[in-house]
Amino acid sequence: MICPDSFRADLRSMDAKTSYEKNYTSTIGSVDGKTMKTLRKTDYRFLLPAVIVVAVMTQVPFLLTIIFSTLRWNLSRPDLSRSFDNVQNFWYFLKIDSLSEIPEFYSILWQTVLITGVTLILCSVVGFLLALLLDHDIPGVNIARTLMLGPFFVMSTASGVIWKTTIFNTTFGWYGVIMKAIGLTPTDLVSYHPLSVIIVLFTWQWMPFFILVLLAGLQGIPQDLVDSMKIDGVNWFQGVFTIKLPLIMNHMRVAVMLGLVFIIKEFGLILVTTAGGPGTRSYTLPYAVYMQVFSANNVGRASALAVMTVILTLLLVNLLYRSIVKRNEKYN
Repeated sequence: MICPDSFRADLRSMDAKTSYEKNYTSTIGSVDGKTMKTLRKTDYRFLLPAVIVVAVMTQVPFLLTIIFSTLRWNLSRPDLSRSFDNVQNFWYFLKIDSLSEIPEFYSILWQTVLITGVTLILCSVVGFLLALLLDHDIPGVNIARTLMLGPFFVMSTASGVIWKTTIFNTTFGWYGVIMKAIGLTPTDLVSYHPLSVIIVLFTWQWMPFFILVLLAGLQGIPQDLVDSMKIDGVNWFQGVFTIKLPLIMNHMRVAVMLGLVFIIKEFGLILVTTAGGPGTRSYTLPYAVYMQVFSANNVGRASALAVMTVILTLLLVNLLYRSIVKRNEKYN
């Protein structure tokens, strides 16, 4: 039996405790609210150093490039002073006098798009299949993953020299030795098929990056879902292309977006293998910028070409980013 006096005392103590907790919570909440407002007002001070560093390292050089693109500045003619040339440097590349003579810029643009597009497709498709092979817990899989990622860490100029001298060389390279061993005459691939050589080298170098990103996505798929697929009798093709691939599609898009930036600015491989030749058949936009500066000595035109390259890259990256955002909004 409960004593009324003791029961009333317990109630009074509980009420006091409850009121204390409410007052404490309200006080903490008001303090947190004030603190959050203060933090919002001062957060920019912590971000300001990083913003300044990024602006100085990236945006200032780009702004200078835009300024240079409006100048008539030829290093081969020191007797001519630098002068404002409006958009004539851009018009030099873009103008079409007659349809029978398309300017060289458009063929270089097409070669850049072709090399980048084919390389991205090969890296995505073959990289996804190789990531599927590496997504198994079998003996030696860690060694296989390490070997597969090796080309990504090799300097592009070093890999280009190795491929050109020890593989594609018709006299001393593996390709030449194998073709002669089977009774065929080796063709100089670097001279007669420069675009194919560049695509192969780009794919070899950047495919490990795609494998790394896609493998991370595959390993992020819950094991319960994989077990459910096996229980429901889903075959390999259905499981890979109707379940796993849609789940890692964001990883695929991110890999393509970053790969686009990496591949479109690649320069070293072209320099040490084909050197843009024969003629301009393996030129890309970054290589054309290099030639405008160090061969034609024309800073204004090189800057204009660099600005157009950046604009093209930003447009393509923006399209890919918008597709990622639309997909997330659709499924959310």
